[in-house]
Order: sequence, then C-alpha cells, then structure tokens
Amino acid sequence: MDLPDALREALEAQILDREPGEAALVLRTAVDEHGAAEVADGLLDTAAVALRALVAETDDVLQLDELVEQLTLDGAVPGDSASLLEHMLTMAASTAGGIRPTVQTIIDQIGPERALSGAWLATLAAVRVVAINLERTESDIVDDMVRSLERF
Repeated sequence: MDLPDALREALEAQILDREPGEAALVLRTAVDEHGAAEVADGLLDTAAVALRALVAETDDVLQLDELVEQLTLDGAVPGDSASLLEHMLTMAASTAGGIRPTVQTIIDQIGPERALSGAWLATLAAVRVVAINLERTESDIVDDMVRSLERF
C-alpha cells in the first residue's frame, strides 16, 4: 500500500471509526513496507497540513508548553510522553513553516518505536487542537488532511 493511502487509512480508523487497534495495525504494516523514518515523516507532514490550516484561518500562535500541558491535563496525552510530544509538534510546526527536519536523528536517539509513537501522538494532537481552535469536528479536520494526502 502506498504511504499516503496507509496514513489515510490509519487516520480514518482512529478518528472516524474509533478503532485504534486497526490504526496501529495499518501503521505497523506501513512501517514494514516503507520504514520507520518514512512513516514518521509522513505523519509529521500530515500534522503540518492541519497546523498550516489553523494558521491560515486564524493567524493564531499557540504556546507549545501551554498546549502540551493542556493536552496532558485533558488526558489526551500520557504525562510521560509530554516532552516527546513537544519535540514532535515542533518538528510538525517547522514542516508547516516550510522547513522539514529529519526524523532519522530522533530515531537514532530514542528508537523507531518511540519516534513513531511521538509522530502519531503529534498527528492526533494536531487534529484535536486544530478542530478545537477552528470550532470544527475532528472528522472534518481528518477529511481535509486526507484530501491533502491524496496529492502526495
């Protein structure tokens, strides 16, 4: 399966169908086919699409530490993943701004499983944050992200 199709399927399984187990299986298959770095890059690109939409519509600037703290307090992100989420959201935001950092460095530092987990958390957090700030549903945001993935 092509990577954009796999990412689309994983997002749809997680957000639209509420099937996180299915999403995890799709991502695992994508890693087997494309490698951890490519899948993590794809996830961060996808998060960047959502973040770019937020900025385009609102011109808002979100404070990273406050955002991660709120996501942690809301239970959307486990507390022990807060610093990883901060790092991955920074990478996604950088990508949204036009500078795409490499994920290979973080994979080398913390391993592919943890890096992929962080990229997935960042993607899901971006969906949630953008939906809240644009007063739209997470499903609407995923639909927009999926349309952009089709252009890959």
